[in-house]
Amino acid sequence: MKFVINILLILSLLITTQSFSESFKSKRAEAVKDYNNGKINLAFKKLKSLVKKGDSEAARDMGILLIKGKRRDIDEAFYWFEVSAKMCNSRSLEFLKSQYNKRGGLYFKPAKIEYIKSKCAYYKKNKFAENTKKKKLFEKSKKIKSSENQNSKKIDTNDDYFISQNVINSWKKIIPKVNQNVVGGQMGSGFAISANGHFLTNHHVIKNCIEIDIIYNSMIGAAKLLKSNIKMDSAILKVDALTPYYSKFDTKRHTVGETLYAAGFPVTSEIVKSASVTLTNGMLINTKKINSNWVLMSVPIASGNSGGPVFGKYGLIRGQTIGGYDVKKLIKKAYGNKAADDVFISNITMNLMISSVKLKKWIDETNIVEIRSANRLTKFDSDEIGLIAKREVGRILCYKYK
Repeated sequence: MKFVINILLILSLLITTQSFSESFKSKRAEAVKDYNNGKINLAFKKLKSLVKKGDSEAARDMGILLIKGKRRDIDEAFYWFEVSAKMCNSRSLEFLKSQYNKRGGLYFKPAKIEYIKSKCAYYKKNKFAENTKKKKLFEKSKKIKSSENQNSKKIDTNDDYFISQNVINSWKKIIPKVNQNVVGGQMGSGFAISANGHFLTNHHVIKNCIEIDIIYNSMIGAAKLLKSNIKMDSAILKVDALTPYYSKFDTKRHTVGETLYAAGFPVTSEIVKSASVTLTNGMLINTKKINSNWVLMSVPIASGNSGGPVFGKYGLIRGQTIGGYDVKKLIKKAYGNKAADDVFISNITMNLMISSVKLKKWIDETNIVEIRSANRLTKFDSDEIGLIAKREVGRILCYKYK
């Protein structure tokens, strides 16, 4: 009788495990279908829920989608591959081995494989207990509701991204103090280039500033100048806060006619803290370097755009906005007033940007911050470039003595 009961228990467990497996598979397929239909936030919510229940394939699926899909984030993709491998998913482990053991690769971390294997061994012994204790999953990062309190900055929850409480708290610590001796000077744009508070802007934006503030994802903090390159007209700033959304560089050779998008905060009548990022597009006009650093583009910009990023169609940095040419003045200088009056010049836009190749080379040489270049994986539509810009671009505020 006892033998029969044991057999029944084993069969019951097998049936339950199989039913869970089939349930996970169908729910994963449903989540991927949502993703393909543009319901990205919902899809990831479903997959994360499955991971929490012990489905390692759901974590692997998120890694694949974050590498190949429209919401591309390689760092987060590797995070989910690691989650999957720590849950003893053999395919995720093999993928990480191929990347972490690749000498010269961006993710060369051979020692980490043994650590992941040890976590897998622990997971096998404590499967259900480990899942309930995990606090490293992205579910702990919640969308923060807007608050009227100045110390709790408003976070836009319309897009499918998260600003964690840790990030909010880090910016609370650097809220600028009121200084009665300074007044607002020039304003410009900048963009985050690391997860640890590094930003790029133009040198002329922060020149002679007594105080520099940065607005990033609706949070504001005091910044300090680390390095300037006057000839290039670029500067590295630092806030002592977290910047989870930051730009990666495309350092491939520039080609005439490539699509470009300039993002920033042109001067408007809007209240400073409520201003939203703008996006304009055009193309690269010429690859010949001006003053050894700059190239011409046809992307419209305005006062306040200075220092902002110029994205390519892969969502990566192709340059940094500098300023514009007055075409009529150029013609006058070359051919005289009469020629300028005779030439049809409407709809001509010629502006300058610093080459992303030059930018990265200079930043690397400073040894201040290690910035990342990335491969061209996914082409983005203009509205998707706009969402990338909204996350990564900051507004630069310069203050001077009264």
